[in-house]
Amino acid sequence: MLAEVLVKNFLQKATRGEVTLSPSVVEEFTRDCREALEKQFNRDPEWRIRMSGLGRPLCQQVHGRDGRDEEMSYNTIMRFLIGDLVEAAVMAILKEAGVNVVESQTKCQLTLGGEEVKGTLDLVIDDEVDGQKVWDIKSASPFSYTQKFGRGYENMKADDPFGYLMQGHLYAESMGLDFGGWIVVDKSSGEIQFVEAPDDQKEDRDHYLNQAGMVVEALMSNFKYKKPPMEPVEETYRVAGVEHKTGNKLLHKSCTFCGYRKHCWPKAQQHEKVTSKAKNKPLTWYHTLKVTEI
Repeated sequence: MLAEVLVKNFLQKATRGEVTLSPSVVEEFTRDCREALEKQFNRDPEWRIRMSGLGRPLCQQVHGRDGRDEEMSYNTIMRFLIGDLVEAAVMAILKEAGVNVVESQTKCQLTLGGEEVKGTLDLVIDDEVDGQKVWDIKSASPFSYTQKFGRGYENMKADDPFGYLMQGHLYAESMGLDFGGWIVVDKSSGEIQFVEAPDDQKEDRDHYLNQAGMVVEALMSNFKYKKPPMEPVEETYRVAGVEHKTGNKLLHKSCTFCGYRKHCWPKAQQHEKVTSKAKNKPLTWYHTLKVTEI
């Protein structure tokens, strides 16, 4: 894609001191950073249906609707803020690199499930080859950058706990455009990639619009879960190609990212990953922890 070439060429020139930022773009970046600080530290506690959240597991959204306490780690705000600041930087780079950004931070809305649902899309790029498309900017961990986004649209489609595909298609539908994909930045290395959505996306668009409508209808009703829908999974490891069970059970991946997990799994506990061989083992959420080392 031409935009990706322009961005990487611009950044390469910047390393040689061959570029100068325009005052208007610097001013926009400063404004975006200020708004990011205000958004993250002056949070609006009121629950509402948002396009950006409709693709998340419905149980999470029901907990939010019903006003249950959400438990987040102390660094959550920093993670969100870093994402916002990265997004602001990418927007400035795109414009200075000569990418034709025709819309940015645009308010939009759709009628879904009989309700007007609002959102704010990141940007619309008018590419001389692909035409106008809606794009979303994401910051990612090194693992997510390579193992999720780096494996392309279809891989994201198969494993999308944050609802990124629905979010992108809803934004695009609100503008009457195709979804272009994601502009992704590795927060650690600074690498950037354009992960493109396929040209033929009518089937996906229809699926996500239909699914979003059903989610909205459920949220606007008295719909409640009688049991958590995300079942725990057996923890396994391999020795000489043979799979073994530890006897522990892990929370479903979607539950590990959910701030409402204690309402569904009150006995869940965070512990060093038993099967990890790393010196500093990562923490993970266990539904059942019988074995603490192997």
